Formats: sequence, structure tokens, C-alpha cells
Amino acid sequence: MKRILLAALAVAALGVSGEAYAHGGVSLDQGQCIMKIGPDTMSFTGYQPIKSRETFCDDIPDVGPTIIVLDAQQDELRDMALEIRILRNVGQKDDKENMEANTEIYVAPKKYKTGTLNFEYNFAKEGNYIGLVTAKSDDGKEYTSRFPFAVGQTAGKDMTITIFFAVLAVVGFGLAYKHFFLDKKKPAA
Repeated sequence: MKRILLAALAVAALGVSGEAYAHGGVSLDQGQCIMKIGPDTMSFTGYQPIKSRETFCDDIPDVGPTIIVLDAQQDELRDMALEIRILRNVGQKDDKENMEANTEIYVAPKKYKTGTLNFEYNFAKEGNYIGLVTAKSDDGKEYTSRFPFAVGQTAGKDMTITIFFAVLAVVGFGLAYKHFFLDKKKPAA
């Protein structure tokens, strides 16, 4: 019985941690948020200077003015026109479905010789969004990076994870208490 309970708890813990890391095209690599775009990479950093000094990598902690900074890691991207589009995620099967109607912000294609692109946007509503960064070369080569993210929903996720691990700790403590104290008091049969 104990083994089954421990196995179930381990599977649940893996599910929660998997959800935390399975977040589209942005990942953490050596302390830096990295976004794959074709064979190349860009670093990704977000700020909400009015709310906090903290930076974020994927989900935007709260609604309000937000600054996004993308920095091309390879020269190839510096020679390509970069385009950004943030879509509201309304459950569309394809990003092109009602693209104009679902567009929250659009930054037209432009070459950034320094490799750094930044933009500011005031997110007015909590919800789920999709970021699309497209790089187009003069010879027709095109790469797109897609990364889903949420705005203003991280507190709920953090609370769920905290509650899960608190329950896990209470169950673990209960099992240890039972094993070390209650089972020892039972007379041998």
C-alpha cells in the first residue's frame, strides 16, 4: 500500500514539474532565457518596471506596461528582418485563423543590425497569449518561433504548486509518523 501511494505521489510530482517546463519556444539555459528560431537562438527578457525589478522568462506576472527585449545570438539573425506578433489565444487551431482579429500587438519586419529588438506593450487583460517571432532573409529563408504564455496568471499556478507540495509534505510526515511511532507500539502477534 505504501509503495502504491509513494508511486502515485512521484508521478503527480513529475506531472507538476513537467507542466512548469513545457512552455513552448522559450527555455532557461545557463541562467538565460533562450528562444529557438530556426537553427539560431535569441535571448528573451521581460520587465514590468512599474510593478517590480524582477525579470521574467515566459509568463508575464501581471497586467500593465511590459517591456520585452530580444537579443539575437548569431549574426545570421542580425541580417534578417525580424517581425513580432502577439496573438490572444482564443483556442484557434491554427495561428493564422482570424490572425488580424486576434492580434494584440504587431511589430513590422525590420533589420536590427545590433541584434537587439525591444518593444513595450500595456497588457490590459489577463489571459493566454501566443508570441510569434519571424525572421526573413533577403533570399527567402524564413524561420518562426512560437511561444505560448500567460499574463497575470502566475500567482494561481504558484499557489497550486505550493499547495500540492504542502499536501505532499503532510502525507510524507504522516507516513513517517505512522511508521516510526504508531507501528512500533503495536504488540507483536
